[in-house]
Amino acid sequence: MNKNQKTITALLAVGIVALILFLIDMVGIIKESNWVAKFDLYWIHHIHTDFTSGKTAFIKFYTHLGSAEFVIVYTVIIALILFAFRKFVTGLWFGGTVLVGAIIVNYLLKHIVSRVRPAQGQWLVQESGFSFPSGHATASAVFFSLAALFLMLVVHKVYQRIVIGVVAFLLILSIMYSRIYLGVHYPTDVLGGLLIGVAASTISVAVYLLVKAPLHQLLRKWRLNDKTNLGN
Repeated sequence: MNKNQKTITALLAVGIVALILFLIDMVGIIKESNWVAKFDLYWIHHIHTDFTSGKTAFIKFYTHLGSAEFVIVYTVIIALILFAFRKFVTGLWFGGTVLVGAIIVNYLLKHIVSRVRPAQGQWLVQESGFSFPSGHATASAVFFSLAALFLMLVVHKVYQRIVIGVVAFLLILSIMYSRIYLGVHYPTDVLGGLLIGVAASTISVAVYLLVKAPLHQLLRKWRLNDKTNLGN
């Protein structure tokens, strides 16, 4: 098994585990399992005991950075940069993954589960729609984990990959925290967003590594001089 195959196997393993955990979370919510209520109450109790006016103002601003609208803007910018460097396969794959994983899948799951948000009296911002999975958590998990994985493919030192992974995780975690703090999501909503986002990004990158070479050749047949790196 070469390095590329090992990377694909590891990504698929992480993606499958994340997907299984997501399904456990979703089924628990649909069945209104006791562990879901206990998990939610535990984290809500700990997070909602730490309100300050300054912190609330910052989180109201910060939470928008994980919204679908902002994530779409980030994605378009990254795709345009990749296109400018003629990395068409990578740019299209990145944009397609965010569109499907962060927007379409999240929309479908929200309407399948149809979980009502926490009591409106707890809200510090106005929101609409269903609660599970959190759109902000899903969008930020897909975007930041996907960006981190693509960066990890081009850096070679272990410490660089660790730093990239930690930064991405902290960014996602902070968006998750903000949604609970603002009272518009249950902890299991943002957990679900994290898990489905990680599953989408890891499985997507694994498939990307399998198909980028033939896609590269296809674009060249269409007279597009794609410069996507075909190494791992």
